Amino acid sequence: MHFTDQEYFEVIEKNETVKEAYEKIKQICIDLQKQTNCPEEDLKDFLEFISRQWN
Repeated sequence: MHFTDQEYFEVIEKNETVKEAYEKIKQICIDLQKQTNCPEEDLKDFLEFISRQWN
């Protein structure tokens, strides 16, 4: 099932657990990009790689 950005934001706002996870992941990605100076595309690829590890 695919969600729109708006649907994701609605869930983030309504569910504290999801909101906390979103904020943590977002901050980790910001910190990683600052520390490694990697392009956004590399960070996106890394997140996709991670997501495949639990499937």
